[in-house]
Amino acid sequence: MAAVKARGNVTLTYGSAITSYVNQADLSGALDTLDATVLNSTGTVQIANTTTWEIACGGPWESALDTIIAVDAVTPGTKRTTVVTYSSGAGATVTYTWTAAAAVGGEISNYQITAAPDGLIAWTATLMISGAPVRTVA
Repeated sequence: MAAVKARGNVTLTYGSAITSYVNQADLSGALDTLDATVLNSTGTVQIANTTTWEIACGGPWESALDTIIAVDAVTPGTKRTTVVTYSSGAGATVTYTWTAAAAVGGEISNYQITAAPDGLIAWTATLMISGAPVRTVA
């Protein structure tokens, strides 16, 4: 199976399209479990509970990106429609969508701007996402 390049095959929307500012969009769905082990269990017993979703993203910083992201970092609490797509190029595109609502959508967490005096200005953030995504394959 051949590897797929990310460039041109990944898009990211956080309220607005931010793909052109992104060189990393790592989706994570960590399953939370409950320990249901009792005294007569023959081993540890885990029960699946909910999934914690987040997207670690970053790339070259620009003021236009900061206008989109920093607003929510400075005044948190607004959920934004968040969409990430991954395509295998010639194959199918998988899309994960969280449409903003009271208990669904993405929020900025851990927004950072890094700048070395003799280097590039870069940014990273984690989009903490509430609710389950709508997953489609096209």
